[in-house]
Amino acid sequence: MFSFRAKLTKSTAGITFSKDGIALAVIEHRFGKPALLHSQFYLCSSDQRASRLTQLAKQHKLDTIPCNLALAPDEYQILQVDAPEVPKQELASALRWHIKDLISFHIDDVVIEHVERVIQNTSGKQQIQVIVCRQSIIQNYVDLLLKAQCNLASIDIAIFSARNILAHIDTINPSNSTGLLNLWDEYSRISVLLGHGVGINRQSTIGLNALSFISSEPSSLTIIDTLALEIQRTFDYYESHFRQAAIEQLVIINNGQAISDLAQLFQQRLGIPCDLISITDAISCDNPDTISPNCITAIGGALRMEQ
Repeated sequence: MFSFRAKLTKSTAGITFSKDGIALAVIEHRFGKPALLHSQFYLCSSDQRASRLTQLAKQHKLDTIPCNLALAPDEYQILQVDAPEVPKQELASALRWHIKDLISFHIDDVVIEHVERVIQNTSGKQQIQVIVCRQSIIQNYVDLLLKAQCNLASIDIAIFSARNILAHIDTINPSNSTGLLNLWDEYSRISVLLGHGVGINRQSTIGLNALSFISSEPSSLTIIDTLALEIQRTFDYYESHFRQAAIEQLVIINNGQAISDLAQLFQQRLGIPCDLISITDAISCDNPDTISPNCITAIGGALRMEQ
């Protein structure tokens, strides 16, 4: 998303912040699968972030390798809008005006990055994806990282971290549209990925906490039915609005507590192969059982290579 400097290296770090702490992952890029050198979630309050990050920077020599910050899903919005018919040099200001009524915070506190879509909608108009986040959030994180002397290379978002993970899984064909369900405790993101881009990205209020009440009782499966319907409607919209072939695969990334038979339950309802992704499908790791789900987005951030 935002790139700060160009620097090729064998190792990269991914960092995410949350209200509970800091997730850090360090990846070594090798032939074959990248290797996870370090992955841990460090509990700390907001007031303790600066000192904890300084300790981590010294311990893992984060001043010597590119550090990629990945924003959590609740720290940004992705909007899809028709491209304004203005000269290229006026596009940024036109987009600010266009999205001011679509965002949940004041336009003066906005940072915008846009991506031109390679596919058009049924009207034939070129569309643009606009990634929007608060300037205050970005500035706070940048100040923290630079003060700790981290070698900040880029700022990305969670969906791009997920894309980086899927790009290293052999069973996923980047030429096909791939459905993705990215699960967190309080919410989930339903996306469609095509190549290295994001075709569509929607948020659901159903997360792992709600899904944790699933049992063998039929009444408890209503929440799965509801989320499966949201997924199907997202896929139908993507296929019809952008005239794309039917999505034939759903992959699930779990960023929290484990839930039994989750992929099977969705497969029964959607009628397509559904697979729960293991991080070891994308990377090599000496102790995969020690990887915290809180670190998945950070690992995806560390997998970013294009600087």
